[in-house]
Amino acid sequence: MRPAFKCLFAVTLLVLAARAQAERLQVVADIWCPFNCQPDAPLPGYIIEVLAAVFPEDHIDYQVVPWRRAVLQTRQGVSAAAIAATAEMAHEGQLLIGQQPVGHAYDCLYVASASTLAYHGQAADLHGVQRLGIALGYEYAEGIGEWLANEENKAKIFAESGDEPARRNLRKLVRGGLDGMIEDRSVMNFLLLDPAYAGRVVSAGCNQAVPLYVAFSPKRPGADSLPERFDQGLLALRESGRLAQILGKYGVADWQP
Repeated sequence: MRPAFKCLFAVTLLVLAARAQAERLQVVADIWCPFNCQPDAPLPGYIIEVLAAVFPEDHIDYQVVPWRRAVLQTRQGVSAAAIAATAEMAHEGQLLIGQQPVGHAYDCLYVASASTLAYHGQAADLHGVQRLGIALGYEYAEGIGEWLANEENKAKIFAESGDEPARRNLRKLVRGGLDGMIEDRSVMNFLLLDPAYAGRVVSAGCNQAVPLYVAFSPKRPGADSLPERFDQGLLALRESGRLAQILGKYGVADWQP
């Protein structure tokens, strides 16, 4: 190969490599289906599909990691975004969010179907709980958060970490290892589609809705513009009807009808 062609070839490779790097948008979270599911599944999660539609020029590299690591990687700039964070989580993690949520979380108390426990939003409602399953690194509000913050209840709290804390807690609950577990309503509804859990677990009450966001890293190139770009893209998906099509595959209704 002649020198001129060698030089041109090298420059071309550098340009292609730079484009590949620029187009890679790594997003991270633990599995929280239907928000975000298994990366290689036919239905990877509706937020993953929304991100791919909002940023069609980018390669969405979705990776599953424990939630605390997801926040840390995003804050450090290793990852571009952490998926499905509350505004409080984003603030504490020093992450950037826009104005448009990507859903709502409803933290609920789930119990075995024979249980008499009922939760009405007050910490006192959890008085009879001796073994409560939660997800490590998650934030909880209202009566659930108050009960969890009470030092007298620390020995009663069993926190699961890893990639699928909700599924692990559910298994413990149906086996009798927990009196109850706290989980998002949409996530639990999805898990309870498994016939193995049919009729064995019920909701004993929920907190009020809390908006969820895609939380972007402040240390990535163009970080300041990403939340606004996402907001504009999400609004365009809603207006075109594409958002409803994506949500319909997961049995989820638009949180802003």
